[in-house]
Amino acid sequence: SVSRETWISFEDFCICFQNLYVFHKPHTYAYNYQKTDFKSTDDQVFYYLLVDSLIPIEILVSFSALVHWDETGGTKRKCSSISKGVLTVERFSWKCVTPGELLLKMHTSATKTTVLNLPVGRHILLFTVSSAIGHHIHLCSMIPCVFGEEDTVMPSLEKESYRFIEQATAILRAVGNVINNFSSKSEFSKAMKELELAHCPPGLHGTGMAEEHFKVFNDAFWYFIEHVLGKKAASNYKFAFRSFTLDFKDTEVSEDDTMYSESCEKSSLSSWQNQTPVSEEDAAACKLQAIWRGAYVRKVLNSRKPGTKENAHVKETLQKLWTAIELNFEECAVMLLRKMFNISCKSIEKFPCYEDEWCKISFADYAVTYADHAPNAWFVVFREIFLVPEDMLIVSKVYTTIPSCILHVVDNDTLEEMPPVFFKEAPRVYPKNKKGYIFMAEARTGDLPLAAGRWRLRLIGSHSPLPFLSREAVNNVYSTKEIKEYYIPNDKHVMFRYSVKVTASHMATVQVQTSKSDVFIKLQVLDNEEEIVSVTGKGHAVIPAFTFLSNETLLSS
Repeated sequence: SVSRETWISFEDFCICFQNLYVFHKPHTYAYNYQKTDFKSTDDQVFYYLLVDSLIPIEILVSFSALVHWDETGGTKRKCSSISKGVLTVERFSWKCVTPGELLLKMHTSATKTTVLNLPVGRHILLFTVSSAIGHHIHLCSMIPCVFGEEDTVMPSLEKESYRFIEQATAILRAVGNVINNFSSKSEFSKAMKELELAHCPPGLHGTGMAEEHFKVFNDAFWYFIEHVLGKKAASNYKFAFRSFTLDFKDTEVSEDDTMYSESCEKSSLSSWQNQTPVSEEDAAACKLQAIWRGAYVRKVLNSRKPGTKENAHVKETLQKLWTAIELNFEECAVMLLRKMFNISCKSIEKFPCYEDEWCKISFADYAVTYADHAPNAWFVVFREIFLVPEDMLIVSKVYTTIPSCILHVVDNDTLEEMPPVFFKEAPRVYPKNKKGYIFMAEARTGDLPLAAGRWRLRLIGSHSPLPFLSREAVNNVYSTKEIKEYYIPNDKHVMFRYSVKVTASHMATVQVQTSKSDVFIKLQVLDNEEEIVSVTGKGHAVIPAFTFLSNETLLSS
């Protein structure tokens, strides 16, 4: 406690505290990160910390809280336990709805400091702060971090983790070692063994999963060669690839493969195209294929023997490949390992860097503006179709100041809405479909008018490519037709029935609202008395998006 005459500003208090612990250990911590907020934070404030390291991490966390002090008489004050500032630190991922592991919890009415220890790897931590008047957070670490609000931290998560890059460069260095020793009888087998140790996760050797993992590496390596050299990779690279990997699963080589067809005369096959071979011709063709396949395999095996013509040719080809790789070594290394991860083999989960995948994201923002709206109004904020190029985990997040705003996601193939979790879109895997997914946001004003503002949708995924718009730009201008009528009770309990004539096919949102808020409503769209889509609600029902086809389209189909 302090006397009334000795009160100092919270900023000065924080500065004094910082000087105290920095002076106490001036040589220990190289990076400092601070956040100060003097607004009331009873509603909680969130900060995010990204830290990535190849060595164990130690972070000094200092939390200072400015809170209310109760009068106790005289010149002394006592801090109420209810008004103490609270800081919690937990693991976090945007791709998970459940809370992460709680790592730290601090209660204080002044200042507390502790050390937070984290293992090797990439970590995202959520700092949640609650304090009556204000707070100050000071972090010190020998490891560089990114600390701040969501928009500050998220761009850094699109990069690969340090452990991923270290693993990727180790694999590609081992590939280079094999290439450099391809004509060395004594070093080649040793280099191949080192490559196996580099691209096989720990504990995989000798298990049934090893064979599948080698197939994954071979597939990724051929994709990698095509990427480095372009899709027009010379034919001799296919032969060099097989000599490198001894992968014969696809023995058809393109016609211009000189290693395979240099002694073959190309002849026209047009005379055979429309003929059905007899049994003797079929048997002869199979025999020729078997002989040719055997000759090709022997040629590939011979290319691994130093001193042979094939070996010299393959060595030259692989050296050209390695020269192209060295121009952008780290990017090539990352691309090779990322392709192995994308193939989704269970063996990949045994890599230590696989633990960092939960902290890797890619994201894209789509922003629109909305006009002023009167009290108790309903309106559409956003409605767009996104195409999904492949099955992918997607998190949709909305940023808005509108008090009541709901996002709907509809499968445009089935017209079924994705079920929300606590009125929010949960992280889920979106399967690839033909017509994409409709993202539609509806908003309501309360008893007060709503001023014009900005609304933003963020799509978060594990990696690129993310879902993309079905058209070039986002539209935020909608034509609205509103009908207000009185409900007349009837035996069929039908509130209204309207016939819609469509001159041009277009997408629309249909919304119904009653003055009595506890009425259960079923809203249907019928085509020749057949229900196409329907929704139910209480006092309010919305069909987020439906494409009305024109009469001409229906007649032509």
